[in-house]
Amino acid sequence: MGETASTLSRRRAAEMRLVVAAVALAALIVYAVLWLQVSPARERGTDFSASYVAALVVREGDGGQIYNQGVEAAKHAAILLPGYRVNLPFITPPTTALLAIPLTFLDPGAAFRLFSILQLLLLVAGVAVAARAGPWPGGSRSARWVAAAAAVAGSATLPLLLLGQWDGLCALGLALAYTSWRRDRPFSAGLWLALGFGIAKPHLAIGLLAFAIGRRDRRALLGMVTGAVALIAVSVVAVGPSATLGFLGASSFALGNTPAASTLGLLGLAASWLGSGSAATGIAIGGGVLGIAACGLLGWRSHGHPDRLEATLAAAAALSLLVAPHLLAHDLVVLAPAFVWVAARAAHLDAPRPWPGRAGMYVVVGWLVLALLIALDTGAGGPAPPGRLVPWGLMAVAAVLAVWQGRRGEEPRAKLAAEPAESADTGS
Repeated sequence: MGETASTLSRRRAAEMRLVVAAVALAALIVYAVLWLQVSPARERGTDFSASYVAALVVREGDGGQIYNQGVEAAKHAAILLPGYRVNLPFITPPTTALLAIPLTFLDPGAAFRLFSILQLLLLVAGVAVAARAGPWPGGSRSARWVAAAAAVAGSATLPLLLLGQWDGLCALGLALAYTSWRRDRPFSAGLWLALGFGIAKPHLAIGLLAFAIGRRDRRALLGMVTGAVALIAVSVVAVGPSATLGFLGASSFALGNTPAASTLGLLGLAASWLGSGSAATGIAIGGGVLGIAACGLLGWRSHGHPDRLEATLAAAAALSLLVAPHLLAHDLVVLAPAFVWVAARAAHLDAPRPWPGRAGMYVVVGWLVLALLIALDTGAGGPAPPGRLVPWGLMAVAAVLAVWQGRRGEEPRAKLAAEPAESADTGS
């Protein structure tokens, strides 16, 4: 009877993995079709075009003007098709312009296509890194790659592709940081966080900085400082100190350029109920302080407890996005690697039952619900109840993970230290 029950459990798990893989594949096919249908006019006016224009300015030897609105508008007008107009000021750090310089040797449309593919590949790389590093039990080869496919197929991947955004780089940085912490290499963890987010979107990592501080992880903080100093130095050399400081002004400009009610963080939640104004801003600031403090507490809870890393770091990543002053749908791909390593921890807890077991199903359903909320909120911007849904989802994810790590018993350090080796030896 025991063998029969075990066989039935394995068959059901295999069937569920097949369903998850099929849904992920179908979603990715839809994304590819929609991406291929982006018009030539739209190619030249995607979000990436702001980086393309700034890279042109740097390449022409006028890097000090990358945040000059007049210079940018003129350059944008030159690459757009007749009759089209965009309002896409360059608001990311100078390093994004530097990285985009090689793409300026291509036509703007071809540059967008190549860039969006590169970002997708970076996302895939981040998910693969998390899949290999996670604490999967032996014999979970198919499970880890099905989970990886589900992560890449999240609904935030579509706007990442269509808009040509930089979040694939952030996802890879977070995955590499997780891997480094898991292997007890805190300096490289901090360095990867600084580089992965600092190159393009440092505002998404505020909570992760608090997480590292809460862990009392001096080597990780040193890695963050090292990465930040390196990025600032590169920017100063490339575009000068004035333009480097100009990023701060451009960042504040972005807050007014995007309607608050259309963003997906705490500010978007408050503005979608109350409209833009001091009340919404005050609520977002107060909630942001609490969210950052919660990230620090999660870091403190994870210190010295390797078995809590997956849940606490994933919760901190969700809260870090929640408190970001400017959060849009494509930024949610940052959570894709976190889904994979949380799925791995769930599989470890469910063992010897195959993934997805009970804990694994909770993780999969949670990911599907979050994907649905992202899809519903994408493009929504009206200030009326029920308002933005993604912030509620991020808060729920963080709360559930915080409770989960708090209730799970601590595992022996020797067993935890052996997990990466077990996964590598079995190839699972």
